[in-house]
Amino acid sequence: MFNHILCPTDLKKRALLALKKALQIAHQFDSKITLLNVHDELMNKKEREMLRVSFDKLKDKYRDIAVSSKAEMKATIVQLHAEDIEVEYLLREGKPEKAIIDVAEKLEVDLIVICTDGHPHHLRDVFTGTITEHVVNNAVCPVLVVPFK
Repeated sequence: MFNHILCPTDLKKRALLALKKALQIAHQFDSKITLLNVHDELMNKKEREMLRVSFDKLKDKYRDIAVSSKAEMKATIVQLHAEDIEVEYLLREGKPEKAIIDVAEKLEVDLIVICTDGHPHHLRDVFTGTITEHVVNNAVCPVLVVPFK
């Protein structure tokens, strides 16, 4: 039923709840999990050109972010004793709500497991909605929302 699960993570405590639920489902259905970490502080080529920022200057910073994010995701899997599950680790740049939808479509995942804390973090969220709301409203597959208590 669920062969491939996408679990977006911002590497914060609340995202751990979603990962635990994704691992539970993966064990039940012998699923593969893709852990996705999105950084909106990373600039794409167009943004760098607009700001006239050289990629060479940012290359080391981006590499450090990628290495530390991937290491933290792997450490979490080990901490949860889930080494028996096939896990792919992805790091993307851009807006999380868009990247989650794009990756879900590209990988043709069967389920997205995401966490929310139940209230907006920023004034912007009040007007545009949260990342979780965007994913629920735009995903092409089922979305399991794990509440943060």
